[in-house]
Amino acid sequence: MILHWDIEVLEDLPSTQDVCRARARDGGQQGLVIQALNQSAGKGRHGREWVSSEGNLTFSFILRPDCDVKLIGQISVMVGVALAKTVGNGAWLKWPNDVLIDEGKCAGILIDSDLSGQNVNWLVVGVGVNTLSAPEIGAALSAERDGFRDRLLENIAVYYARWRDSGFADIRVEWIEASYPKGTMLNVGVFEDLDEFGNLIVLDEQNQRETISAGDVYLKDTHYAAGD
Repeated sequence: MILHWDIEVLEDLPSTQDVCRARARDGGQQGLVIQALNQSAGKGRHGREWVSSEGNLTFSFILRPDCDVKLIGQISVMVGVALAKTVGNGAWLKWPNDVLIDEGKCAGILIDSDLSGQNVNWLVVGVGVNTLSAPEIGAALSAERDGFRDRLLENIAVYYARWRDSGFADIRVEWIEASYPKGTMLNVGVFEDLDEFGNLIVLDEQNQRETISAGDVYLKDTHYAAGD
């Protein structure tokens, strides 16, 4: 399945995620992209604020994958891999939704869903990228915003088609290769693996495998939390 993008660029919005969710509820088609040149009330995970300075890239898009809810984590990982590929050399992935350069966050992903039982009706995927500038603890790419957007959407379309046609296995391997080395100390345990649904697998203090499906995860010697 090939994604065909329909991009709407708006000058000022409180939140692209709010607008895109409303469009999805009203029957908006898969591939609709809402981009804000200026966003005043962006959202991160767990209701946190996503600061989007002028010149940075902020957009949300609709997916209608018609899949089981347990596969949402795969889609989150897939978008993260596409985003890291677009950022290029030096980018690495921190579970569940961040792209970093060194220790500075340069991009983040937020996913909202609508379900019927265990089936996904739609997903709205929000993406924020520091293409021009970043907060003090973040990292900026010094990339042209719309050119980066177009490359990213092209990569998402390619990975989405791979996911639909061939499954998650190869995408999972790419995520692992772009993330922490096995044995890295995290606040939730020792990094071990990523499972077939995109959940994080760690070893606890008793060296037992534990599955992490949600929460703030960061390197143990830092206080950097996903979604900040």
